Amino acid sequence: MKKAVLTQTLVAAAVLAISGTVMAGGDVDAGKAKAAVCGACHGATGHGNPAFPDPMNPGKTKAVPALAGQNAGYLAKQMEDFKSGARKDLLMTGQALGLSDADIANLAAYYATAAGADGGSVDAGLAAKGKSLYQGGDMARGVTACMACHGPDAAGNDSAGWPGLTGQLADYTTAQLNAFGSGARYNDPNRMMQDVASRLTDGDISAVTAYIQSMDGVVASAPVAATTAPEAPAPEAPVVAETVAAPAAAAKEAAPAPAAAPASAATGGAALFQAGCFACHGPMAPALNAPQIGVKDNWAPRLEKAGGRDGLVASAIAGVAGTAMAPKGGTALSDAEIGAVIDHIIAQAGL
Repeated sequence: MKKAVLTQTLVAAAVLAISGTVMAGGDVDAGKAKAAVCGACHGATGHGNPAFPDPMNPGKTKAVPALAGQNAGYLAKQMEDFKSGARKDLLMTGQALGLSDADIANLAAYYATAAGADGGSVDAGLAAKGKSLYQGGDMARGVTACMACHGPDAAGNDSAGWPGLTGQLADYTTAQLNAFGSGARYNDPNRMMQDVASRLTDGDISAVTAYIQSMDGVVASAPVAATTAPEAPAPEAPVVAETVAAPAAAAKEAAPAPAAAPASAATGGAALFQAGCFACHGPMAPALNAPQIGVKDNWAPRLEKAGGRDGLVASAIAGVAGTAMAPKGGTALSDAEIGAVIDHIIAQAGL
């Protein structure tokens, strides 16, 4: 989570007004002292435990999550959910019941400032498949792009309560996607994660997990024929350690194909909106105080205030300070693609 920690810190400085050791209403020093108990399961450094004895399945183990570098708002919500019963876990419910509101805020503040762990070593081909799903989703199956909520660097969005994903144990990420997909975990707002995860195959989950791991880890080169000459990784390939050279075939597979220019607002704009903007401007919009697709009263005043279509495009590109609307909505869309999305939004609003 090292990259994620930097991003989270910058966002927190602008949104949460950090002062001294107090962050998001919590005291970092008090949280550090309280975290001594948490370290028994989550590790002294907060980097998790990949093989913790499972109390519900004697003789088996499970991955206990990394907490270091995670968004404070997300951590606080999870502890509150364990305490209320909205999220089920025998050990965590018992621990959370003994926490006061101040304890929760302090622990969340401490872990949000702790240094996260590096990712693991993953297969380049698998990571490339995961990158495609993470960044673009799969419109044919109704799978929204992961980065629509978690951001292109998987740092999450603290103001919206969405978690960072890098630095997390691979087995834990896999377990949670399976839990959301099966309905065993259901404390996600408006069933957003349940809806996405239920559409993922086991292969999809493995690929997305591998890509997330590759962001802070090492991408291992896939075997290639002896006649294949190695070359430097493509610029957009997942992060590769300086000492590891990816063969040309792996580099080409890892690099995303250039985004096609949208044919029209009705085709390209709609697909781009679904992949990168739906998470905030779809059914979840009212809860996030964001304008919702298809609601004219949400968009008409914004269009007028921006001075028309081009002004609204400029606003989307720049982002809206003090809200969850990051520049370009946290996506990697080009300016032209943002324009196509805005054309789609305007058309859907009947403007």
